[in-house]
Amino acid sequence: MVSEIKTKMMSKIGYTTSMLAREFLLKNKGDRINTISAYAENFSTGRGTVQAAISFLTEHHALELESKGHLGSYIINLDYQLLWEIADLGMIMGLLPLPYSLRYEGLATGLNREFKQADFQYSIAYTRGSEKRINVLQEDKYDFVILSKFAANYYQAELQNELDLEILMGFGPGSYLSKHVIVFSDPASQQIESGMKIGLDPSSADHKILTELECQDKDVEFVELTYMKIMEHIRNKTIDAAVWNYDEISELENINFSDLQNESSLTMNKEISTAVILVNKNSRLIRRILNKTIDPAEVVKLQQAVLKRQLIPEY
Repeated sequence: MVSEIKTKMMSKIGYTTSMLAREFLLKNKGDRINTISAYAENFSTGRGTVQAAISFLTEHHALELESKGHLGSYIINLDYQLLWEIADLGMIMGLLPLPYSLRYEGLATGLNREFKQADFQYSIAYTRGSEKRINVLQEDKYDFVILSKFAANYYQAELQNELDLEILMGFGPGSYLSKHVIVFSDPASQQIESGMKIGLDPSSADHKILTELECQDKDVEFVELTYMKIMEHIRNKTIDAAVWNYDEISELENINFSDLQNESSLTMNKEISTAVILVNKNSRLIRRILNKTIDPAEVVKLQQAVLKRQLIPEY
């Protein structure tokens, strides 16, 4: 009987400690904390349980407080990594584009370094298609995703009544890609013309809209393909042309390409070049931790080192 009561007591204190850790993850140094009574009411527990939970956090240096008498207690220091662990929130899960270009490898390397330096448990996965990344974020399978600023704004505009997501931070022009170009199967081609077969990846907002803009007022046949298969079809001449990431052109030989020609797609290309982090609007803890963990300028600095081959990609 005694051991059963102890287990229940420890369970109650453990739960309250975890909930308090989540509360403090949203605080900053200098903030005033609530009263013991307020926390007790909020967590439907006793004052003694709350006091024991706060003592645990301070004794383990997750939290440092200063009492100012009738003015209340104020936060002197916070260990966000330790609070996250005590809050039992698990790994931070991120989803990035497939690292098929050196620029994407650099972006992944920068994020990897930031999480390692902050000593957070994290897992980064990769998949092609901005639509897929949007879907898994909506389903709460991942805490954040990386996509282009254009794609983020596009989905927010298209699904404004269904999409409860927001851009948390951006990495500036050139962080997602340098630009798009048009690749051709015929070495003599210089522009998209009526009668051509054009490769199009419908799962990528960037690729789909750029392609449609470049083909405006032209009678072409769209051939739906996954982006990774496009170059294979260009080489086999099963399609005549497609929009392609310029960053990969340098890795290929004997590929005929030209710049985009539609004014709207050229303007849009600037937003596509910017990488952003997208999160759920209601994920207050994730937003706080990502803002505390990731310095966009440092990520870009590491990405540039990878692009200049001064740093071996690690992700």
